[in-house]
Formats: sequence, C-alpha cells, structure tokens
Amino acid sequence: MLRNITIRLPEQVPPNISQTFKDLIPFSVSIAIFWAFDQVFRAAFGICFAQGVIQVFQPLFTAADGYVGLAIIYGAMSLFWFVGVHGPSIVEPAISAALVSNLTANFAAYQAGEQATYILTQSAQYFVVCMGGTGATLVLRLMFCFLAKSKEMRAVGRASIVPVCFAVNEPFLFGAPMVLNPVFFVPFIAAPVLNIWLLKIFVDVLGMNGFMYTLPWTTPAPIGIIMVLGLQPLAFVFLIAALALDFAVYYPFFKVYDRQKCEEESEVLEEELAERAAQKGAAMTAAFQGKVSAESVAAGAAASTVAGAAAASSSAGSTSSTPVQAGDLSSLNGKGVLVLCQGGGTSGLLANALAKGAEAYGNHIDMMPDFDLVVLAPQAASYYDDLKKDADRMGIKCCSCRGKQYIDLSRDGEAALNFVLDQLAQ
Repeated sequence: MLRNITIRLPEQVPPNISQTFKDLIPFSVSIAIFWAFDQVFRAAFGICFAQGVIQVFQPLFTAADGYVGLAIIYGAMSLFWFVGVHGPSIVEPAISAALVSNLTANFAAYQAGEQATYILTQSAQYFVVCMGGTGATLVLRLMFCFLAKSKEMRAVGRASIVPVCFAVNEPFLFGAPMVLNPVFFVPFIAAPVLNIWLLKIFVDVLGMNGFMYTLPWTTPAPIGIIMVLGLQPLAFVFLIAALALDFAVYYPFFKVYDRQKCEEESEVLEEELAERAAQKGAAMTAAFQGKVSAESVAAGAAASTVAGAAAASSSAGSTSSTPVQAGDLSSLNGKGVLVLCQGGGTSGLLANALAKGAEAYGNHIDMMPDFDLVVLAPQAASYYDDLKKDADRMGIKCCSCRGKQYIDLSRDGEAALNFVLDQLAQ
C-alpha cells in the first residue's frame, strides 16, 4: 500500500467495486504471509496458531465468563457508548476469540448430550446484552412510544420503534438523546449487565443451555433469543424475565426524563411544540433510513435550526439560514465538509447543523479531495492518526470531535459553522 501497487479500474466503475480490487493485492500478500506462518507453527507445535492463542488465553476466557468479568466487559462497552465512543469497536477485539470459541464449545457440549454452560458468546451479546441495540433499550423505545406524555418523546418513539426491532439504534442514542444524558446513565450501564447476569442465573441455577447457534445481529432480539437457544421451554421464560427486568430498570428514569421534557414543553406554544415534534420524528425516520443529509436527525435542535440547515444544504455553497453575523462566516461560502463516523447514522447529526451535507463511506480516500475539511465523529476518533496522514498529503484539514463537543455542535448550527471556520483557519 505504501508504494501504491494495486489494481486500477476505469473511473466508470463504482468506487465500492474498484476499492475491492485496490485491496486485492495487499490482502493476498497478507493472507500468504499468515498462511506460511501458520504452517511453520503447525510443524513446530502440532496445532494451528489460532488454537494456540486460545489455549494460552483460556484462563482469561474462563475468568471473563464469571459475574465480575461479564460486568466489566459489558459495563465498559455501554460506558464507551454513553460518552459517544463506539463501544464494541473498543471492547470486542479483546474478547472476539472467546465469543467464537465459547459458542463452538457450547454447541459441541450440546451435541455430546451435556449442558452448554458458557455465557460469553457472540449471540448472547447480540440478543441479550444489546436487546434492541446498545444499552438494551428495546423496552425503553416502547416506553417512549406508548407511555410518554411528552410529545417529543412520543415522536422519537414512533420513529424508532421499527428500526430498533432490528437493533438499529445509533440515531436514537444521539437523537433521544441517550449519549451524555445524565438521567439515563445508570440504567444504560446497568441494564446490559443485569441481562447477562440473568442469563447466567438461568444457565447455572435452572440448568438452561447457553447460546449454541448464531444469527445475524439484525435479527429481532426476542426471535433471536428463542431461536438461538434452540426453542427450549426455559428460553421463553427467560425472554419474559429479561423484558420485565429491563422495564423495571428503565422505568423510574424514564418517568424522570418524561417529567423534565413535559416541563420544558409546557413553556412552548402548542403549535410550535407540535411542529417541533413532527420535524424531529421525520428527521429520526430519515436517519434510520440511512439518509445522511440535511433531513437527518439533529438531537435537541430547535425547529428553526433544523429548517435552516435543510434549506441551506439544498444549494451548493450556501450558508445556514440560522441567524449569524455576516462577517467571518461568509468565508465559508463554497467550502465542503466531510463528516466520518462508524456507520453513517450519527454523521447526520453534525451534517444537519452545517450548511454543507456530509456522507460517511468506507471509501473516504476517493472522496476526500472534494472537501476542505474532514471531521471525525467521536466513535471514529481512533482513526485520526491514519486519516491525518492522508489529509496532510492531500492538503486537507482534518480534526476530530469529543463526545460532548459533538453533541453540542449537532444542536447549534451557528456553533457548528464557527467550529468549521476555526478549523479551516488553523
């Protein structure tokens, strides 16, 4: 890659296809090197390298499968997400080997007529820890939709109820918001941990088999739990117990937040409140559909800011219609800003507050020459050093946002424009 030895295709070929061919040579070389190393390892020790790694770390895997280990792993994953950092990207690499090996061991034990006892598996993470997405927020979304008195919360609940059934909840995390919301800090951390502890109690005390199969993470959690647990009778009991547990954990905090939102809404005219709730619901729906544009959700933004940013993005080089001073910000005319995040959903938050819409693709190298500034969302900030090298080579400004800063910018179009102005001036 350093010498740019690759397979080049004509410009008419879509970037996502041409990128595959660009990566073909380095991937092939890497595979060949590791295959050769594995052959040498097999000759020396009689087992493959992957099996050797598993045997070395087996004591750690065993410790991680206990109550304390599970709490540390999934508490940390939720904590990272709460501050705006993609939790699985940080935690999962350290436990991925255990997730796969434990699932395999459970299946082998079940085939041998023994109990499948391992808890730390990929399927348990998908459907128990992340029931409805990070934070086990499936039940909370139902509360937003059916129990909330706040019009804004009901709008958010209606917009997110279908996507969350398929574990797509990133726009909700930033749009409700859950991220950096002190009201939901305790249940957001506690619910995933208590869910996985409940699973361990069912396995250790009631004799239920642990997860033995795997399904895509987008499978609705209730269906995934029943199917991946092999349709055991106890699986149905566990599902009901887990939903009840999440309701009990979230409900007191939900009531506090609902009361706060109702107090805020009581100070707003009825017509303006209805319009704001409708706009936020529509923006949430657009974000869940992957439309990373000016129609995407902006958490907590006033209706005028949302409308202003949407109107500004309709023509290239225009400025935000949010009232700003004409002097300094006029220099942003014609500037382009690329916002990069993990999956494309949260980049819409900041893009909505900027006059220039932004999209997030894996093939950002091909896109970067068209922009003046690249902004990394908090959950993608770990890639800053590598991206900075590419940006410097192309003469493009590059920066990253902290979690709270990112949320503040997504709520204030003028502040977002000033942030861009400061970055370009450096």
